[in-house]
Amino acid sequence: MNKFSIKLLILVILLSFANNKINAQHRNDFEAGLFNIGFGGLVSGLGAVINKKQNEKTGKVFLKGFGQGALGGYLIFESKRLVGEFGKTGDYGYIWPSKLINSAGTSIIENAAANRDFWDRWHLNIGFNRIEFYTKDKFKVSYRIMPFALSSTIYGFTQGELDFNKSIKVGSFVFFTDDINNSGDFTGATYSNSILIEKKALNNLNGVLPHEIIHVYQYESFSGLNSYLNKPITKLTKNKWFRTYNKIFYTDFNYLTFRGLYNLNTNHGSNFFENEARFYTEK
Repeated sequence: MNKFSIKLLILVILLSFANNKINAQHRNDFEAGLFNIGFGGLVSGLGAVINKKQNEKTGKVFLKGFGQGALGGYLIFESKRLVGEFGKTGDYGYIWPSKLINSAGTSIIENAAANRDFWDRWHLNIGFNRIEFYTKDKFKVSYRIMPFALSSTIYGFTQGELDFNKSIKVGSFVFFTDDINNSGDFTGATYSNSILIEKKALNNLNGVLPHEIIHVYQYESFSGLNSYLNKPITKLTKNKWFRTYNKIFYTDFNYLTFRGLYNLNTNHGSNFFENEARFYTEK
């Protein structure tokens, strides 16, 4: 069942994202919301089955995970809509509420995919920093580093100048550069939780920045897939060195998933992720 679940998920994701031709202007909020809800439910339901205990029934576990994940997906949808409001108004007051709602949504999906109750653990990502809140038994806060997000941040420093003020306002590292390598006509790029914007786009920052924030949320929305590795990771923690690594780092494998799916279609005009970002920020 586990192997079948993984194959089914891969098939659904590929069908959803590869060669997606839907123009952003032809979508509506209902379709966008339904996609996020369905995606969150599917990722969580299949993950819950992968992480189910031997005495649990597959159907019951799947339905519970799907329901919780659907709730997380809805919150992610609403967080993206708030980013769109920022794009319309230029009011940074929309961003942190959006980020907190997005973090709640992705936390719920992670919990559901791990076959946990949706309120057990929460996290907030700020740049490469992952702050985790454990609420099941005794409240606890922990801190870990996301290595792929860290490497993206280092790359940002090699390409441009960090804008500390903007970074604080959006909760992601924002860099300004004279030129984005191989960017063509595009003035912004996102690498996991780091945003790179060309200086010539400063007069259109309210158009470029929200678009890139949506890409950050897309990267984070795949974090539920990381829960699929919970069982092998638990076995690896028997090794002292890996146990130490796991205390310091949270491996954001979701970046590899997001980047791999994004690169399936390099045509920005028909790329699903680009169309989704345009949908929320160009209405």
